[in-house]
Amino acid sequence: MRNTVLRSLGMLLLSASLSGLVHAQEGITKDTILIGRSASMTGPIAARMKPPTEAIIAYFNAVNDAGGVNGRRIKLVNLDDGFDPKRAMENTKKLINDEKVFAMFAQVVGPTTKAVLPVIIEAQMPLIGTTSGSDALRQPPSKYVFHLKAGYSDEFAKMAEHLKTTGVEHVAIVYSDDFPGRESKGQAEAALKKQGINPAGVISFKPGEAKAAVDKVAKSDVQAVIMITVASAASEFYKEFVKLPVRPQVFTWSITVVEGIYKEVGEKAYGLVVSQVVPSPNDKTYAVSRDYQALLKKNQLPDGGYAGIEGYISARVLVEALKRAGPAPTREKLIAALEAMRDYDLGGDFVSFNGPDHVGRHFVELAIVGRDGHFLH
Repeated sequence: MRNTVLRSLGMLLLSASLSGLVHAQEGITKDTILIGRSASMTGPIAARMKPPTEAIIAYFNAVNDAGGVNGRRIKLVNLDDGFDPKRAMENTKKLINDEKVFAMFAQVVGPTTKAVLPVIIEAQMPLIGTTSGSDALRQPPSKYVFHLKAGYSDEFAKMAEHLKTTGVEHVAIVYSDDFPGRESKGQAEAALKKQGINPAGVISFKPGEAKAAVDKVAKSDVQAVIMITVASAASEFYKEFVKLPVRPQVFTWSITVVEGIYKEVGEKAYGLVVSQVVPSPNDKTYAVSRDYQALLKKNQLPDGGYAGIEGYISARVLVEALKRAGPAPTREKLIAALEAMRDYDLGGDFVSFNGPDHVGRHFVELAIVGRDGHFLH
């Protein structure tokens, strides 16, 4: 009788232990790792989402073909949110609660990321990478969120330093009257003032008001404009801006959809300066760029530009973290692996998660749009 009771107790303890193990390793099977992503595959930024998604899938396929991560294949569940925060939140809940993914990955832009962060944090779900550089999404830092790009304040700082170095003192800030624009215009002001430049104008506009904003720019007689817009707002502003007989140089941030601007104004987009948070995909001095181009060639994919290599870099970091999490990965081990990552060399581009802010990269450079709509190198 005593032995029977002990055996029963042992079985109960083993069952409880296994139940806890399964819960801790949700999204992990003996041969797969399930990764979730909500992305704007349709809607106003769809053109920008296609290249990184292609690069991510191509790299995951390459890893899987080589045996996977510690013997497991990566399976990406990629849901379309149409640039709608409500849909992004619904997608995230579905991925966590129904699909039971192991981790979330490459969340898209500020408004949708803002919507899903409470869900992710409440679920204690790691999120590796977001296309948003919003500083508001980084403060306070979260144990579960890891950023793989410089913040917007870093981008504006780079612009302001360049303007100061080149002797440009009369600058206007133009921003779209929406969440990203309102949040970031203060960061642009602060970056300019740090360089001793007082903005000659801070101009906002809503949809349909771009012409009035351009008129204000013309009257301000500035040498340069920092344009803080996303999606269709940038194209609307530029369509009116190129009508000016004398145009100041325009600087904008990395999330501007240059393809949309070029579609509206063609070669008049020439000279637009865009801050970039990854090395040029065509700069052969970077091994990471050479590797990215080799991946594109092997998969017969078109050049995805800066957006494409950003997706590729994000995929590389995720896979490295999964490897470091070991053959029996848990979310806690994945988080620990990322937090311990120091000077991980992607090929001339380095990742280090130093301190609690969980920002692994601070790379920023400026690139100029050519007459063909592509960046000059």
